[in-house]
Amino acid sequence: MDVFVTGGTGEIGSAIVKRLVQDGARVIGLARSDASSSRLRALGASAYPGDLRSPESWVGRAASCEAVIHAGATFSEDMGRVDRQSMLALKKAARHRKQPLKVIYTGGIWLYPATGQARPLTEKTQFAPLPAFRFMAETIRTLSNGTDLNLTVVHPALACSRSSGPIAEMTAALKAGQPFQTRATADTLWPLVETSDLAALYALALKHSRFRMSLIASCIPGIAVGHLASHISARHGLPLDILTLPVPEGTDPDLDWAAGYALSQWVDVGHARRATGWQPEHSTIEDLVVSLSK
Repeated sequence: MDVFVTGGTGEIGSAIVKRLVQDGARVIGLARSDASSSRLRALGASAYPGDLRSPESWVGRAASCEAVIHAGATFSEDMGRVDRQSMLALKKAARHRKQPLKVIYTGGIWLYPATGQARPLTEKTQFAPLPAFRFMAETIRTLSNGTDLNLTVVHPALACSRSSGPIAEMTAALKAGQPFQTRATADTLWPLVETSDLAALYALALKHSRFRMSLIASCIPGIAVGHLASHISARHGLPLDILTLPVPEGTDPDLDWAAGYALSQWVDVGHARRATGWQPEHSTIEDLVVSLSK
């Protein structure tokens, strides 16, 4: 299978590329620099020069593949506009295909509202996106219209690896002898997913024949931030305090990407497993902390 990947050098994207290559897929990654090209080739993929901001330079190549995985984002003031324009251009390029293009779009858990254990989030929960991520909900609706695309939307929980995500950040703070600074409180619930497990779900979704599918990708349905900190403290035998930060003065809600950390969310993890056969290796908080908190 030929798969075109945007964001293939990011933390999530590189895990996806690595998994697809291991599964025997021919992966073409969008690369806007020589450094990105080199990293993609090191992962076993080929590199296609281009930039998310200039979709006309790459959507034709992407639409010629059997599938596209969109995991790229600029995380700049124009992130929403760039994302929407690139996906609209891809949808337009796919109109000339004989068969609908398989597209996996990366959404996010912060498109959903805060909730507790009594009413866990499911794929049927209505979106209530934070202002900074409202564009994603709009783009998903656009991509879902018509029959040009065979669309799957994956909504990752807070992604964790050895170098990024809440566990890595907490561990770094602990080793530095500093409190963990976050917009959350000790009682805030965070759903979590390990990046290689997340990549495995993308790989399974590629093989799924359902025309429209939404998957919340979470290995841990929800853990209190304070509880997570205590696990990491026990792992290293050192104390870790939580320091809750206020919203910075003058912050534009449309650019406040860190606001999601204050959302308290609990997820029903069953649908993605039932729909795809996904079996994440890190399904307990103990597994995650032991594996990632080095």
